[in-house]
Amino acid sequence: PPNHMNDLGEEINKAFLKFNIPFVDYGITSSDSIFLEGIFRNPKFQNLSQDKNSLFRMASMTKPITAYLTLALLDDYKIDFHESVSTYLPEINNLKIAYKEGDSIKYKKNNVPITFHHLLSCTSGNAYEHHDPIISELLSKKEIAPMKIGDDSFLQAPLVFTPGSRWGYGISYGWLGKAIEAISKVSLDENLQKYLCQPLGLEQTSFNPSQANRDMLAPLYFRESDGAYLDISSKITIGLNRFHYGGGGLTSTLSDYLKFLQFLLKGIKSNVPSSTVSKMFRNQIGNMGVSTLKSYNKTLVDDYEMYPNIEKTWGYGLLLNNQPLITGRSADSGSWVGLLNTYFWVDHRNDLAGVFLTQVLPCYTPSLLKAFQAFEELTYKYFKKS
Repeated sequence: PPNHMNDLGEEINKAFLKFNIPFVDYGITSSDSIFLEGIFRNPKFQNLSQDKNSLFRMASMTKPITAYLTLALLDDYKIDFHESVSTYLPEINNLKIAYKEGDSIKYKKNNVPITFHHLLSCTSGNAYEHHDPIISELLSKKEIAPMKIGDDSFLQAPLVFTPGSRWGYGISYGWLGKAIEAISKVSLDENLQKYLCQPLGLEQTSFNPSQANRDMLAPLYFRESDGAYLDISSKITIGLNRFHYGGGGLTSTLSDYLKFLQFLLKGIKSNVPSSTVSKMFRNQIGNMGVSTLKSYNKTLVDDYEMYPNIEKTWGYGLLLNNQPLITGRSADSGSWVGLLNTYFWVDHRNDLAGVFLTQVLPCYTPSLLKAFQAFEELTYKYFKKS
């Protein structure tokens, strides 16, 4: 690694300051070593802890971890990916498909058994209340439970398309978490400890953080339309619920998440095509295509098209870009996002992964997207293999 990590850290911090964002923990790793673990604290925000081990609500950056746990477990129990999940969770068969007819929402029976592959590849028909018009409407009419209650009742929301017919981002990873628990007979958190935390030495990654860890939770801000930041830490319970939500219930730290990304890089490098990690980085949806994420709740998310004009597909737990990005990221890299503006990418061709952690709503706020892009561009400026 270059000796000028300090210079890179300074350049990154300068860039972040320009975007007027409160704080970021950020890091860069290869398959052999973690090059950089940096923190940015905006001096305008007086009460920010200077501690390097803030605990972050990872939200959907939980998904690649749950994908890995699912793959490892199916492997251990010799269960086929294309087996119906109802073998282990009969209640998944109760999900009907909701559709619009004129102004009213109608329901029909789902005749296609939902498989592990459907849930992992986001082709199961599950949707998210803030990205889907039908689920959003059902929620506003109080016909389904909101996610924010903290239990698993939101998983009963109907499907919005026939499993296997297209890609659609949703709550499918919540069902995966429940399937993991049903098969293993222990909690999702215990599976996490067994398959990832113990082998990789992740000390603060959990679906169920201790009180000591909760005290290290990073603050959470809401960015108002005039650019002012409001502290809403007490209002959001992501990562602090009784229910271990496989789609977003994880809390973790910068150094733990970097170790996980490093583990993915190592797994790809070992070049075993059948390996669990290589399945995560393979197109799992054929030519279905990944659609733009439209927002039906502007306090949570902005509309977002990931990497416009770039062909994209979905692996297991990862968005894959089929073409290189202007930042320097290679084709076939994996990446994803968490609701509170946390971002990462894993570029196995360049043996480089980066993570950007903050806690700000709404997601995909332009200043934060730009800050993440600046971080990635600077990373490649310093590390690009010539």
